[in-house]
Amino acid sequence: MAVSVGGDEGDALNEINVTPLVDVLLCLLIIFMVSAPPATNTQMPLDIPTQSKVQGAADPNATLLLSIDAGGVVKLGTQVVASDTDSVIAALKANQKVQNDGKLAIDAAPGVKYGEVIRLMAAAHDAGVGSVGIASDKL
Repeated sequence: MAVSVGGDEGDALNEINVTPLVDVLLCLLIIFMVSAPPATNTQMPLDIPTQSKVQGAADPNATLLLSIDAGGVVKLGTQVVASDTDSVIAALKANQKVQNDGKLAIDAAPGVKYGEVIRLMAAAHDAGVGSVGIASDKL
């Protein structure tokens, strides 16, 4: 450590040490962050209908349902279809409603494996169905 001894007072350092200033500002930032109230999650209100629209079997606006139960039985509407992919594709190509509407909903029972549902979706895609949805009982 060197100390200069001399009569020159004009060489004194006039710089401000900013380290304590930064320390104080960071402490104030932390205090304000901790004391600020947490952000509230604002949710948009939804108007969910209380009573769903009932569609009959002969409703022309209803989407055709391709269902599979836990045993692997595949139904197109009320017609039972063989569960192999080629039979499902042939049944979808032969169904006039699917070909006119271009949409289909797949309903799977709770015990059905994910791969089976994907296989039915792929079969619908191969049959030329433009829109494939998943049917659900709950919102």
